[in-house]
Amino acid sequence: MRACSFVCVIVVALLIVDQFYSGLSWERLFIGGFVIVAIWTDCGRWLRYKVRTTISHIKFPND
Repeated sequence: MRACSFVCVIVVALLIVDQFYSGLSWERLFIGGFVIVAIWTDCGRWLRYKVRTTISHIKFPND
């Protein structure tokens, strides 16, 4: 994962936490959606690999 995408993931996590505390802000969610799409396109292959390995460890925990 690139450092820029890692920072964006942290920002999105903080944005989600902020939504719970300060109430729903559609503008922030809209911007957050753009950030999530940017992360997905930047790190798509890495994210698919992580999801695949996580699922395989859940199905076969002793492997």
